[in-house]
Amino acid sequence: MEIQIENQKKNWVPNRLVIAGYTAKDQEAARRHIEELKELGIPAPPRIPMLYDLSPGLLTSESSIAVVNNDSSGEVEVVLLEVDGTWFIGLGSDHTDRVLEAVSIQKSKQVCPKPISKDLWLLAEIEEHMGEIELRSWMTNNGEESLYQEGKLESFLSPNELLKIVDERGYNSSGLALFCGTPPIVNGEFIFGEAFRAELYDRKLERKITLSYKTNFLKNAEEE
Repeated sequence: MEIQIENQKKNWVPNRLVIAGYTAKDQEAARRHIEELKELGIPAPPRIPMLYDLSPGLLTSESSIAVVNNDSSGEVEVVLLEVDGTWFIGLGSDHTDRVLEAVSIQKSKQVCPKPISKDLWLLAEIEEHMGEIELRSWMTNNGEESLYQEGKLESFLSPNELLKIVDERGYNSSGLALFCGTPPIVNGEFIFGEAFRAELYDRKLERKITLSYKTNFLKNAEEE
């Protein structure tokens, strides 16, 4: 797939995709969040943070994805990518099937494409002020866009902390794409819509990475 580093285009082949969940720096808060999710019927993970091993073929930089029914939604996340021995940071959406999520979180993630930005930043350039970087997403539903998620990277485990866990649990790989966790939903409720937009904003260096895609709904043969 095509990526872009400092305006230079490059072809990159992902070899492994891992989605990290429950990655709040405050792990006690993460446990409280798990209790809230259990009340919604979403099973509790066996440990935190969780690492979900998915097919790297789910990654896409296209401007649209296709899913069955309008019961899935995106989640904005920072994505770490290993490119020829160097770590870069990009923006992604962990699009997830919310119906299947109540049965299996990993399966709910595996059935949906994972859009990521083409633009990347060198991780080493932002590590010292990474906590200040802002993460936001917007959802469009019935033609109306609204702020969906908002937070700063200081709320999450650092890249080094996550990569250490990835290595300890045997998920490390060349060509790794690692989704690093998602900020809370502004109103606390999932929104299902036809478009998703997100940005990663670095105020110190005055730059942004953006991501946007439309969701196309496949006809459900089982409901005909």
